[in-house]
Amino acid sequence: MAPAFVPCRLILIGILAILPELSAQPATDESDDSVVDQLLALPDDLEEELPDDVKAFLAELDEESNWFPSFTLSALMGERDNVGLSSVVPQSAYFGEARAEGFLWWQPLDSAWEGLVMLDGRHRRYENNPVADEEQSWLGQAELSWLPLRWFDLKVRTQGFFQDEVIDLSTTAAQRTVLPIQVLGGRADLTARFKLLSGVAIESRAGGLRSDYRELAEDFYSRDWWNGVTWAPARWMKLYYGQQTIDRDYDFRNQTTAGGRSIADTLLAFGQDEEQGRLQFKMKWLGSWRLDVAGGLVENRDNAAGFFNYDRKRWRSELEWVSPEDRWELRVEWEEKATDYLNQTVGAGLNPERRRQDDRLRRGEVIWRFNDRWNARVEYEDTLSESNEVNATYRDRTIWFGLSFES
Repeated sequence: MAPAFVPCRLILIGILAILPELSAQPATDESDDSVVDQLLALPDDLEEELPDDVKAFLAELDEESNWFPSFTLSALMGERDNVGLSSVVPQSAYFGEARAEGFLWWQPLDSAWEGLVMLDGRHRRYENNPVADEEQSWLGQAELSWLPLRWFDLKVRTQGFFQDEVIDLSTTAAQRTVLPIQVLGGRADLTARFKLLSGVAIESRAGGLRSDYRELAEDFYSRDWWNGVTWAPARWMKLYYGQQTIDRDYDFRNQTTAGGRSIADTLLAFGQDEEQGRLQFKMKWLGSWRLDVAGGLVENRDNAAGFFNYDRKRWRSELEWVSPEDRWELRVEWEEKATDYLNQTVGAGLNPERRRQDDRLRRGEVIWRFNDRWNARVEYEDTLSESNEVNATYRDRTIWFGLSFES
């Protein structure tokens, strides 16, 4: 597929043209100060109005520490009503779940470098469920950023992940495939960001992803290129637009005919073009509010007869509220995806209808921080997948109750 996005190339040409002008502009004392420097210079009465976590952060800065660790441990219990994502006989189960999340941030005050190391994982154990005894997922991430100038920064990121869960692979499989699957993989990417005038910034990223599936011939390597532009006309609003190209090459899977039959001595590959728009609002009114709304289009094409070709529309929104005392936190998420296959059909007859799949996610979370270290939480998730293919519609709902310790 052609990876070129002409508008982004024009943007890059434009930025190269005005970089000398930006670098030649005299900087005021205020613009030279970093956000951290401005916070440290706040008067005492204004500093008292800052959130508790920001004041704790500044206190650590006063102690001249370049390292800022934090971690959260959670213990939860709950119920899931369709562990195997079955469209015929849903299997519900009670479970216990442990979560761990840790951050280590390195930020020297007078340096253009900063780093971040993160570990996020969960392990779930089901009670008397025939589909799966347990599930787990782990993600490790390391970032190193270089910010030599006010208008430019560069970031290198690496990730490693392990997933042992029931996964729906129907989108990329020749038939509906839902299995307990183990996946081990890693990712690396390089991101460059240019800050222009009037709150405009452009960003480009190139990366690669490797996924190895145990006992399943789904292993692949992918490469992606992403270009985007953001505009923040006010402190409470940000607009975003981005385009991405992904090329995925499978290690073992064969290409297919238009009818889905395997072609020997070939290897399957996918190409995706995606564009996405996003709007974010932040405001202060009886606490802190954040609204995030996004929509996008995806075109997936294979390197054969087009059996896996599909177009997808995606909409997503998230609303978050944090109380003035930072004691309560509410979050609501909503996501819908509509996938239309160009060549796959369902049913029989002279003119069978094309395969279609609609996925919907609803998620809610309530957190009560009853002291500085402990919080209680309730979470709810509702997933619905509907298709015109026989035995391909299912629903899955999960509810959690638990405690978390933060440090």
